[in-house]
Amino acid sequence: MKNYILFFCIILVVFGMYTGIRSSSASTKVINLVALGDSITHGVGDPAKKGYIEGLKVLLEDVQNTPVKVSNFAIPRYSTDKVLEQLQDKKINAQITNANYIILYIGTNDFRKSANHQFNPLDVKKVNEGKINFTTNLNKILEIVRKDNSVAPIFVLGLYQPYIEYSNRQEILSTIEDWNNEIVQVAGHFDRTYFVSTLDLFQDKPKSTYFSDSLHPNPAGYKLIANRLSEKVLKEMSIKSSSN
Repeated sequence: MKNYILFFCIILVVFGMYTGIRSSSASTKVINLVALGDSITHGVGDPAKKGYIEGLKVLLEDVQNTPVKVSNFAIPRYSTDKVLEQLQDKKINAQITNANYIILYIGTNDFRKSANHQFNPLDVKKVNEGKINFTTNLNKILEIVRKDNSVAPIFVLGLYQPYIEYSNRQEILSTIEDWNNEIVQVAGHFDRTYFVSTLDLFQDKPKSTYFSDSLHPNPAGYKLIANRLSEKVLKEMSIKSSSN
């Protein structure tokens, strides 16, 4: 009887150690997310400066029941040439290397600069020249990111159309669609790199409801972007999980 009790106690101790190790291991698992971009990814327009990245973090943690560590390197007013300079920083390269998921949302300032911040009339020639430069830079950015990390899914967000107050808003919309088509083409050249559309999110909706100023979303606007992006990320997670 004594031997039986001793054996039972040993089993309990071993089981407790095993489950403790498992729970400890599970608690230390973290999803590393790296974000690159401009003021939109930085969260300008959200008083809490959380933006869509924080919204994505919360949604992923809720669904995956796993902590998400965010390294957000987005800087207001950045364009693709500035991101290329940023990617020369070895510390950022190291974060990209360790990332499980990478978010890139860039191009709004490239578009605005190419138009010389003048949208009516729109200088189509200058904007098209800017689009070529943007496409070239975007390809270089993705090449560097893929060199640093060959496996993590990359989600490249498309541009939206906030310039609805102009009488030529339909022309601007078509032009932004052209830029988005270029993003789709560039992203398609890289493995596990996905285009995430934002153009439809604010179409035919009152700007005052979703924007904090003429360009940047407010918390409600950022929530729309976070929801759209989380759908894409969770879908990729599901595919990865089912293939394992």
